[in-house]
Amino acid sequence: MSEASNGSKKRIRLSKDIWLKHTLRKIGEVGVAGIQIESLAKELNVTKGSFYWHFHDRETLLYETLSYWYNSATKAIGLAGKSAFDDPLDRLRYFYTLALNRRHDVPGGSVERALQEWARVSEIAAETTRRVDQDRISLIADAYIELGKSEIQAHQTATMALAQIIGLNILSRSQANRCHADGTKAFLAAYLSATVGRELPKKDSNNTNSNTGATASTAG
Repeated sequence: MSEASNGSKKRIRLSKDIWLKHTLRKIGEVGVAGIQIESLAKELNVTKGSFYWHFHDRETLLYETLSYWYNSATKAIGLAGKSAFDDPLDRLRYFYTLALNRRHDVPGGSVERALQEWARVSEIAAETTRRVDQDRISLIADAYIELGKSEIQAHQTATMALAQIIGLNILSRSQANRCHADGTKAFLAAYLSATVGRELPKKDSNNTNSNTGATASTAG
């Protein structure tokens, strides 16, 4: 398409996926209240016409971004883990490793904290954040059931795992990458051994992570 002679923005329409992905990241930076259509368009170097091609208004964008977060940060990860790893231990390593990386959309990360703040005044946001936590716990619990735990034990173990992951991600915000990586390895070694009930052979978490193309946060 044409570009104005004065060097203004190209009149292009970005895909909806690009808008949603950028909005989700921006929510982690400025919160839901700070999301403005004009600012997003400027950052994406497009006109507001690109926005209105995909969304009716700001509210529509926010609710579709919420759905995008659920589908990419939980549902897709669950499907990828189950299809890529038959061994429940490998699946747990995969879920835990993704959940403890430095992305903005991990459990307890900047995006989630902003969405939980929004959930205080939005029932739709509150329901979605609850569903994400429930799905994460179910994904982890299913693996522990395969490893021989009862449904009650598996659910309790999964709930404690998610709580620890969220806490570690919050505490590690100011840590250097090396410290964070060491903390992730320590968690994998200690928590998996403790919850499975036996010492496990060491595995490179990077290798586990590379077995699938999914890169979103996990067990959401």
